[in-house]
Amino acid sequence: MALQKWEIFQDEASDFLNSHFNANFAVEGGFDLSQSYIAVRQSLRLITNIEAKFGPTQAGQIILKNEDKKFVFCDKSKNDSNKYTIEIIKYLNSNYSDFKGTNDASIYVNISKDVLYDWIKTIYYEKGVEWIISSNKFNKLSLNDLLFIPINEIEKYFDINLIFRRKKTGNIQIPGKNIIDFKEQLELINKEYKIKKTNNKYLLTTKERLLDFNIGTKYLVSMTNIDCQYYVKKKDVKTNPNVMFELKLKDNIDFMSEKFIKDYDL
Repeated sequence: MALQKWEIFQDEASDFLNSHFNANFAVEGGFDLSQSYIAVRQSLRLITNIEAKFGPTQAGQIILKNEDKKFVFCDKSKNDSNKYTIEIIKYLNSNYSDFKGTNDASIYVNISKDVLYDWIKTIYYEKGVEWIISSNKFNKLSLNDLLFIPINEIEKYFDINLIFRRKKTGNIQIPGKNIIDFKEQLELINKEYKIKKTNNKYLLTTKERLLDFNIGTKYLVSMTNIDCQYYVKKKDVKTNPNVMFELKLKDNIDFMSEKFIKDYDL
């Protein structure tokens, strides 16, 4: 399966840093927007972590719940609540009528930018991330393409927005109890198939490519890197209100190599 642009950027940024500094830079944390980062080590000693962002980019989100005609923090959020989270939710509730009826549309939240920058800094510091590397270009990177700065200076180099939206909580791998029902729905459109379970996931193999990835109203399939083979998933029809932090690079680019070398005694 082809890599996404942000994955290519993350790998190439790591390679570039390895060629530029006397340290080891390696992508860690998995290919997950909420967890992946570039770890910096000398021998076995962890020096710091770097967030790699192909721009424009999502820089975090807060999942909310609607309770008693107000928004509250939802524990499905991937980051813990902090004082800036509380400020954001307080603002949304003070303007509740503007957001309560939103379905799929996105609304820009007119809140202080300082609150948003401070939320991002706090979240990244909690993950041990002290620097960020970013670009609007994702391959064949040069020094002129890359922004490399401490997290605490992001307001100088990024515009930031907070976007309120409702988002499906995410399709899930199909539970075993739903396989019989899935087969019944599949056989209405395709009777030549095989299903096997591998690493807690169900794989569907068909004789010919499927023209529609929706299987009935409750299920869908997604491609693997093998032709005519698919992961079987159950649709999640629930939605949660949430706010998403969006970062966009400004025109000024800076690569603070001397500061990085001095800060970490490289």
